[in-house]
Amino acid sequence: MSFSMMPMIASPARAQANFYEGKTVTLVIGAKGAGSLIAATQIVAHHLGKYIPGKPTVIVQEMPGAAHLLATNHVFNVAKPDGLTILASNPNVAIAQLAKLEQVRFDVRKFHWLGSTGADGVALSIRTDLPYKNFDDIRKADHDLIVGTTGPGSNAHDFPLLLKEFAGAKFKLVSGYPSNGDVQLALQRKEVDCWAALATTIKLAVDQGIVRPIVRGRVATPGFENLPVDEELATSPLGKAIMGIKAAPLAIGRAFAVPPPTPADRVAILREAFAKVLKDPEFLAEGKKAKIDFNYISAEQVLKDFTALLNQTPETLKEMG
Repeated sequence: MSFSMMPMIASPARAQANFYEGKTVTLVIGAKGAGSLIAATQIVAHHLGKYIPGKPTVIVQEMPGAAHLLATNHVFNVAKPDGLTILASNPNVAIAQLAKLEQVRFDVRKFHWLGSTGADGVALSIRTDLPYKNFDDIRKADHDLIVGTTGPGSNAHDFPLLLKEFAGAKFKLVSGYPSNGDVQLALQRKEVDCWAALATTIKLAVDQGIVRPIVRGRVATPGFENLPVDEELATSPLGKAIMGIKAAPLAIGRAFAVPPPTPADRVAILREAFAKVLKDPEFLAEGKKAKIDFNYISAEQVLKDFTALLNQTPETLKEMG
C-alpha cells in the first residue's frame, strides 16, 4: 500500500469530524419531567458527544404528546436526516403501529437503530394514601379506580386496560395527559388513583412515597421481582396471549434511532459512539446513581426484535382488535 493512499483511507472519519465539529446533536424524546426514559436520555446526552468525531454538543429536546407518537412521527418525517437528530424512543410505539393507530406515521423497521440502553419492565401502581394493598383489593373495590394515562398505545394506557378487560380490575381510564410527568402530578393532586409506566419510572415515584407498586409485566425490574405478573392474573387464554404480545417491546427497552434517509457513514459513526457510551464507566456510574440499570443491546438485535413483534399472524391481530 502506498503512503499516498493513506489520507484517502482516513478521510471518511476526518470528514465526519469536520461535519460534527461545532454542531449540536439533539436527542428528541416524547416525554417531559421526571421518569426513567427522560433520565436515561439525559445521561446518554452527557456522554455521547465525546465519542462522536468532532465532539459535538448533545442536548435533549422534550416533545411530549400522543404517547410518544408525536416525537416518533417528527423524527421519522420532519427532522432533517443528517445525523444531528436522534430519537430516544419508547419501544411501545411498535404496539401502536401493530394496532394500526391512525396517528402512526412511521415504520419502526425503517428507522436506523443505534442500539438500546437496556430492557425495562412495566408496573402498575396506586397512591399510598389509598387502602388498596394488592391486586385482589382492586378487583374487590366497590367503585372504579381512576387511572391516568397518556393515551392508547402507551404502557400507561394499555397495561391497566388489559388488567381491566382480562383480569377483573375495577378501573376507569382517563387519557389525554401529555406525559407520565403530568400523570404523576395528577396523582399528587389526587385527581387520579392509579398509574402504570416503565418500572424504573414507577420505582422513582415509589422511592418518593407517592405510590406503591401492585402488578408488574413479564420483564422483571430489580426490587419488583416479587410482584404478581399481569399474565398470571389473566382469566382467559386470549388475555394472557395479548399481554404477552404487549410485553415484547419492553425487552427492546430504551432504544435510539435516526430517520431512514440518514447517510450510512453517519449511522455507522453514531452506532459506534453509542456502543462506546454503554461501556463508559462514568456513564454506568451516573446510571447507578439515578437507579437505572444499563445494558447494551445492539442495533441489529433491536431491529430483529421489532420485526418479530410486527410479524404477527392475521388471526392474532384480529383477536387483538
